[in-house]
Amino acid sequence: GVLVSVIFHEVNVPIKFPEEENVLVLNDNNFDAAVNNFEFLLVMFYAPWCGHCQSLAPEYEKFARAVEGIINVGAVDMTTDQSIGAPYNVQGYPTIKFFGADKSGPVD
Repeated sequence: GVLVSVIFHEVNVPIKFPEEENVLVLNDNNFDAAVNNFEFLLVMFYAPWCGHCQSLAPEYEKFARAVEGIINVGAVDMTTDQSIGAPYNVQGYPTIKFFGADKSGPVD
């Protein structure tokens, strides 16, 4: 047989996050990585059936385009990923939180 030795080097590859209209689509699989990966992250916790959320969405998308490269803007669908909002006392929609230097204590 042939012995093959493979050495893996740690490569700094940017994490890819799905986006819709410059807004990061955050869920159970990528939320913690986003909070820890980005210096500044603004997150809207929403429900698709929420009228105020639907009204805010176009403005939120405009904001995301305006601050692209400065602040990362994301959104969490609380109907599919409720557990994400629980540590931050998200009870109504839309709720917007800003994650800056203190990753465990976002600002409303």
